Amino acid sequence: MDLKEKIENPSQPVIFYELIPPQRGASAEMEESLSFIRSLAGKVDAVNIPEIREESRKGARRTQLPERIEPRSFAKAIGAATQVQTVINRVTVHEEPSEQRRWLRETYSDYGVRNLILVGGETRNAAYPGPSVLETAAFCCEEGLDFLLGGITIPSRSQEAARIRKKYDQGLRLFTTQVLLDSNDIVDLMQGLNGLDVRIMLSFAPISDSRDVEFLRWLGVDVPENVAWSIAQAGGAGIALEKTFAQASKILTDIFDHLPAHPPGLGINVEQISRRNHAAARQRLDRLSSFYRQLLQARYSGSAGVAQTASR
Repeated sequence: MDLKEKIENPSQPVIFYELIPPQRGASAEMEESLSFIRSLAGKVDAVNIPEIREESRKGARRTQLPERIEPRSFAKAIGAATQVQTVINRVTVHEEPSEQRRWLRETYSDYGVRNLILVGGETRNAAYPGPSVLETAAFCCEEGLDFLLGGITIPSRSQEAARIRKKYDQGLRLFTTQVLLDSNDIVDLMQGLNGLDVRIMLSFAPISDSRDVEFLRWLGVDVPENVAWSIAQAGGAGIALEKTFAQASKILTDIFDHLPAHPPGLGINVEQISRRNHAAARQRLDRLSSFYRQLLQARYSGSAGVAQTASR
């Protein structure tokens, strides 16, 4: 079953592992990444590859981001070396429309990419030269490019369910959340998406210390004060990691316990956010995947699950 078929069937588990592309020219890092991805075969449905761009956010970064290879180049290397599928992210707003169309055609024909998450600009107040997510989705249709299209969702954002429905009308079928650190906004979003046949990929990341909290805030993640305080008081990385695993498990439980009658499909997207959390993220993938599968099976097992699936 390919990724598109799994996405369309809410009873099928879908698991992503988000992996940042290697630095440009770092052959050893590339081989290390490919070796790691081979170890994920059979454990994930796709490697989710973000596009890293240096943008202005609140507060300056202490170090400049290293130059990395394009997500589509990384995806092509993964396809040549492994059997693991990929999903690449594309920030749509930085290139002129004609350049964006060319990039889409090349990505489909020359790089063999079939799964694409469209990402908008950092702020609505900037005058970007390129097209919006909706405009780029329309380009894909006009160019006859049969991508599985996705987007990003920020559960705390005002009118987020309406935004997703509008993007659904333009062909987007899956949405990855920001890293989730509480369940309030995401539970409300699930209610707002009742009856919509999309897949929401719930993102989680291990947090080992206050540096991770700071980085998540810089990324724009809503970090509740009680979570930041709990990490600061943890007294060690091991305790902090266990706390965030327990929090992730609670969030998943809350979401499944409060689903509407005809909810969107759910998946999980595990991020490591920093290289020092690599081992912790790999462990988080195993533990959280197992817990997620149990919740999904309970939701769709038996006659009730069959009825819910058939009614969609």
